[in-house]
Amino acid sequence: MDGVYESELEAAREAALEAGAIIERLRRSGVRYGRKAGRELVSEADLEAAALLERRLLGAFPGDGWLSEEHRDSPARLRAARTWVVDPIDGTREYLQGIPEYAVSIALVVGGEPVVGVVHNPATGELFAAACCGAEERPPTEPTGQPFEALVGRGEHAWDDLPPLPEGTIVRPVGSVAYRLALLARGEGNATLTGFGRAEWDVAAGVALCRAAGLRVTGVLGDPLTFNQPRPIVRGLLAAEPGLHARLTRFFAQFVRE
Repeated sequence: MDGVYESELEAAREAALEAGAIIERLRRSGVRYGRKAGRELVSEADLEAAALLERRLLGAFPGDGWLSEEHRDSPARLRAARTWVVDPIDGTREYLQGIPEYAVSIALVVGGEPVVGVVHNPATGELFAAACCGAEERPPTEPTGQPFEALVGRGEHAWDDLPPLPEGTIVRPVGSVAYRLALLARGEGNATLTGFGRAEWDVAAGVALCRAAGLRVTGVLGDPLTFNQPRPIVRGLLAAEPGLHARLTRFFAQFVRE
């Protein structure tokens, strides 16, 4: 699949780096913040980065749809053949706290699937980027019963809001879910999961990265994920190599009651 979505991937990389520079400049100078109607944190860095990303990506691909945490949603995206799904800062709380576990998250969704993913952590300088169109899962390798490391949300870990996990699981809290998925795709840890609903812009880019790395990504019970939905929410998430993924979906299924 060489060359497929190459220009989109390069544009997303460049836009993510530009947005990251804005985010870090404002953090150094003293960023202002407030809360949205739903009480979620939002900073001026979120808003400035969101405006930059929209200009860069829709400027390069004006026919595409747009879905972003910091923009008013429009049903026009549902009619678009392709839609950018963007979070200018995934992990705003960590950003404001100075914890280097936040990220710019950019995905291109085609036919309900994220085909391009870019995640950039401007605090560490890490840039993760991949196109996953036509990517195949790696062969299952995880032996049953083997201990593994799960990357989980800081809040879920702190408040003991994680779903039950197999005995011996090593739990590593990481702030941004986009960053967690990117780390997993790079080979850090063995799984990442959440039992909570997540906005599409939180996870779409990370899903693309994991699938490009041959990992399996679904809902917690193995249900398929579809993006650019009218209500852009993913109800839970599980990402791992196929053997471990199968083990975990079987484990979680025992808690479901008909």
